[in-house]
Amino acid sequence: MNGVSPRTIPSIPPQRVHPYSPCPNMTLSTIVLLAFVGALADANPLLNEPSRVARRSPPAPSAYPLDTPCGHEWQYLNFNPDDDTDKGHLEALHGVICSGEMRALSSNGQVSAKAGDAVYQRYFPLSEDDEDTQDKVSSVFALIAGTSSTDGMIGAVVAGMVVDNLDFSEDNGCDTPESDTLGYTDTDTRVDNREKIHFCEAAYALPSTANLDCSTLDPFPSEKMDSFSRVVLHEMTHYSTVGPASELEAQIVDVKNSDGEFAYGEPRVHGLIDPAQDDQPGLPEINADSYAWLGLDAFVSRICDLTDPAGFFTQNPPPY
Repeated sequence: MNGVSPRTIPSIPPQRVHPYSPCPNMTLSTIVLLAFVGALADANPLLNEPSRVARRSPPAPSAYPLDTPCGHEWQYLNFNPDDDTDKGHLEALHGVICSGEMRALSSNGQVSAKAGDAVYQRYFPLSEDDEDTQDKVSSVFALIAGTSSTDGMIGAVVAGMVVDNLDFSEDNGCDTPESDTLGYTDTDTRVDNREKIHFCEAAYALPSTANLDCSTLDPFPSEKMDSFSRVVLHEMTHYSTVGPASELEAQIVDVKNSDGEFAYGEPRVHGLIDPAQDDQPGLPEINADSYAWLGLDAFVSRICDLTDPAGFFTQNPPPY
């Protein structure tokens, strides 16, 4: 063989494997343990799934964080009390209710609707035999105003409302330079499926009726008397717990004038019922700004003329 001795390959004795062992050299106790774990995994499919990280729950609304809330005050969400801007918003939202301003607007609107006076007729039609418009409008205001000062500073329905400091709506967002929206009420389907109100910076910039100078007003309701409380009343009427729960039994929305633009502002809400303009007397009862301007008009008229509130403004708003 070419002078090379053949190499002898030593024989390897066969491994002795337990007939039930998955691998060699495994003790019987280990085998039993693995069998137990395998059976447990088969019985509980969660052990076979990858681990899951718990998602944080969205923040919950809270009571007024800067001081003791007043009766039936609404709830607050995503406000930072240590931030100066947020603190200013909180104080404005708290003050407009707890000072009695919102009850003043809504209760005066209620009185005007019941009386069917000149203030009411600027924005809503009188009731007819087959249509109790005045009762419907009055009941909306009554729900927001509440029954008396001993029953909180506002109606109990407001206690269930939530104001979110975040501009949460995809469709109605307002905190952009090109937007003229003052606020909106919407359901946040992305975060908590909660109905909430958001007010824009422009709304917070509006004055309070406490600073109103009657001598500077026009002979008709105009933006010179506009206030933060008017925007607040507008959004309160939008809440789903208001219109459907009142004698109106319908959601209060934003309707449009005949030109296709939303009926926002005193000329347009008056234009809805003006026979020379839209002549749509059935629309104001479901239009939020009609309630807002009636409430503001009725309150301002009473402030400026205690003896004859309905006669303070001698003219209707000009055509839109």
